Amino acid sequence: MKKILLIIIAVFLACGITYAKGKKTDMPSIKFNGGEYYLYYSAKDDKSGGYINEYYKANQSYTSWKDLIALWHYPNSYSPVEQAKKYREILSSDGIPCSLDIDEDDNAAVIDFTLIASKKLPIIVEYNVFKFAKQEKCGSVALQYAKRYRLNNSLEIDKAKKDIVKRRKKIIKKVNKLEFPQLLNESVDEGKIITHEGTNQNYDKEFK
Repeated sequence: MKKILLIIIAVFLACGITYAKGKKTDMPSIKFNGGEYYLYYSAKDDKSGGYINEYYKANQSYTSWKDLIALWHYPNSYSPVEQAKKYREILSSDGIPCSLDIDEDDNAAVIDFTLIASKKLPIIVEYNVFKFAKQEKCGSVALQYAKRYRLNNSLEIDKAKKDIVKRRKKIIKKVNKLEFPQLLNESVDEGKIITHEGTNQNYDKEFK
């Protein structure tokens, strides 16, 4: 009887752990590269005047993410190609090399680059891909995929460089195939829509 009880408890605990890791939000999600990303954060950008929707994996957030998908809206920019060129100019002025692929026929562009976000240990390195296209209603949009590396020594740095080189073409190809999600013109924090009055709309499930 004790053995049976222990087995039942073990199964119950195992199910509980699985549920905690797999707990999802009611917010929109995106499937990409074998993982699922959930809309966790959204805010209006003062410079562009459009919203930025950020998607993370269920066990990550804007303070601890390793993988990110984001949708950027540029309501006053009606040429995705020109918007991509402007972004390249900004990167170049900061000394960040990048690659820009332009499709004039579709008025679309893809840009990718590696950014060193922190030079102190742990060194934070981010590989980014942006796909620019026309927004259905107004302006342009950019779909971003980013991979973040937290590096503690020279061996990890060399490994990250090799990983980026190895993954780069495949990731760009997958981003090109990824459909643009519907833009959410609302502020979101920790998987909850924040109303204009500053109160939260309740959801049954949240990120953990």
